[in-house]
Amino acid sequence: MGGLAGLGAVALMPGQLSAQGAGTSGIVKFGFFGPFTGNFAANGQRFREAGELFLEQTNAAGGIAGRRLEVEFQDDRGDPLQSTNIAQRFVGDAAIVAAIGSFTTTASMAAGQVFAQARMPQVSPTASHPDYTKISPYQFRMPNTQDIVAELNAELMVNRLGTKRIALPYFQDDWGIYVAQATKAEIEKRGGEVILSEAMTQQARDFRAMITKIRASRADGIFLASHYAPSAIFMQQLRQAGITVPVGGADPLYNPEFLRLAGPAAEGVICTTYFFPADPSKATFTEGYKAKYGREPDQWAAFAYDAIAIAAEGAKALIQAGRPVTREALRDAIDDLPPYEGVTGTTDFVNGTPRKPMTLLVIRNGKYELYT
Repeated sequence: MGGLAGLGAVALMPGQLSAQGAGTSGIVKFGFFGPFTGNFAANGQRFREAGELFLEQTNAAGGIAGRRLEVEFQDDRGDPLQSTNIAQRFVGDAAIVAAIGSFTTTASMAAGQVFAQARMPQVSPTASHPDYTKISPYQFRMPNTQDIVAELNAELMVNRLGTKRIALPYFQDDWGIYVAQATKAEIEKRGGEVILSEAMTQQARDFRAMITKIRASRADGIFLASHYAPSAIFMQQLRQAGITVPVGGADPLYNPEFLRLAGPAAEGVICTTYFFPADPSKATFTEGYKAKYGREPDQWAAFAYDAIAIAAEGAKALIQAGRPVTREALRDAIDDLPPYEGVTGTTDFVNGTPRKPMTLLVIRNGKYELYT
């Protein structure tokens, strides 16, 4: 799904655009990037679908305060080098006033250096490492930082599940390393012990040696700080080894692909989420998504939808105030927005980061259900 052409393009005369973006022209243009192919494609495809849905709905309703929304979609394949190249492409296009992306913290932060230098606002739907918004005042994110999420992770393992000796496999990227460190610290604050913490390398598909260590450690619980694909393989091999201890996991495990890949081995896994389509308050977004794509949206689609929507809200505020939609003005407008009620909860930025409540889900009979 990684097309390179922007959608909804309109003809522009030379000189119509200012050096800092669309200004007072008849469009508002965003760049949107994520892993539409590659290792994180199941997430990136939901990103793109949500972005296309918002684009279609916005223009059908008259645009942003009467101006047509245009979005250029680019596939970074989850590669920080590619995300940097895309960022350079976006900042080189004078029409683009904001960037939406990427999925991983690593790709988001790599691109963020370019956006910061160009003073272009960047809204990442999912970058959760605290260092992302430390790049510059031009970075915003939709989720909590992982130090906040780690509190819920530890609450689940120690207080809800009653586990005390916990194994913590983690994916070897910036996100996974930080989730493991923060969750370990919170578990220990609550009287639990992380008796094994070991990295899942990006290409690993055989976790039997790690599982042997988990068995030998006498762990009574496992927390997976990893993405859906390696976690699915891990769960299959864990259950094949006869280990039946409770398993909790981070929000990447809320993904239909995790259910498909893990099969029955996913039963009983508990994970966190910001969005659940069965929530009646999310019905408008959920039904619109189902009507267009024939399936329910997931958390990643919801994050992407909120990310582009909040950038559009900033542009709308500028237009309604009679001000040009420049990159710097849009950054300030996003920062100054009142609390935004979106499909992933209330977003009220403090230094580019919100604090949102989260929900626990459990996998039962091959489906996600609210965990109570």
